[in-house]
Amino acid sequence: MNKKHVHLIIGLVLIVLSLYYVSRGVVLSELVDALSNINYLYLIPAVMIVALSYVLRAMRWHYLVRGVKNIPARDLFSPLMIGFMGNLLPARAGEFIRAFMLTKKSGMSFTSSFATIFIERLFDLLMLIILMICGIYLLPSGGGDGSAAQDIVAKAKGFGIFSFVLLIFIAVFAGLLQFKNDLAMKIISFFTKPLPLKFQGKVNEMVHSFTEGLNIIRDKSGFIATLLLSVVIWGTFVFGYYPLYFALGIESQLPAISSLVILCLTVAVFITVAPTPGFLGSYHAGCVAALHGVYGIPKATALSFGIVSWIVMMGFTVAVGSIYAVKENVSLGQVAAEKVD
Repeated sequence: MNKKHVHLIIGLVLIVLSLYYVSRGVVLSELVDALSNINYLYLIPAVMIVALSYVLRAMRWHYLVRGVKNIPARDLFSPLMIGFMGNLLPARAGEFIRAFMLTKKSGMSFTSSFATIFIERLFDLLMLIILMICGIYLLPSGGGDGSAAQDIVAKAKGFGIFSFVLLIFIAVFAGLLQFKNDLAMKIISFFTKPLPLKFQGKVNEMVHSFTEGLNIIRDKSGFIATLLLSVVIWGTFVFGYYPLYFALGIESQLPAISSLVILCLTVAVFITVAPTPGFLGSYHAGCVAALHGVYGIPKATALSFGIVSWIVMMGFTVAVGSIYAVKENVSLGQVAAEKVD
């Protein structure tokens, strides 16, 4: 059994477990009623917010890439959408597909292309930690499913602390690669010393290409622009939930801070811990944990919220990503299976 099949089996198992968690105790007729009573007109602004978030992502990626090569944001939109559509494949293949598409379009090395995505994830992690502090640590006590709510919040806090420590470690090492490269290479050489010389050279070559992709750290104006765009991007994620509140008629039952809690539990906890293909199941589990576990919204309604918001997010991603994939004659399966040197 090859690695691809292993990733597929793990992904399917996680999907089954997640869907079991979210559907346990839900009466089918109640779920159907919740879905049938949705005011679908509110999905229009929700889709528009999703579209805006991708435009902003392309703008941010422009600043991350320009330290290696100056590529307009409009030319980065197709690799962005195809890559995010690639997250339907196991093992978060979309990140590698996006780097592959950028390499194909720009002529950059794959390692440098992937480094820009790596730094993008650091900015996202920073924003997510800030949102977790605002959303989880300021969460009022009580409400929701009693002890279950307290347990969810406690685990989210623990995950936030772990993420913060990991972020600091990665940021420090990324800074070493840029400003104290000799020291960083000595550290890498120490850990790669037991490897054969051929592999040591390969690792060093990859690290040098990766360092090139980290040039955003030296670009002050680009760094500030990337940081500001990250704030706006994650702001769109937060506000993107509010039209769905009105669509389901639950806006009066939830405090304003609830959108932060949903975002933190879905993205920071469930999707990170259980990275299912297309976030199927894990995203829904986060929505149910937040709306039902923390705020006491009926589980059928919470699940319907997860279903509709997932369709809005992934529906737009797949629709637009498919258009660009056809336009550029790209097959996700072939790209994911291709070995990039």
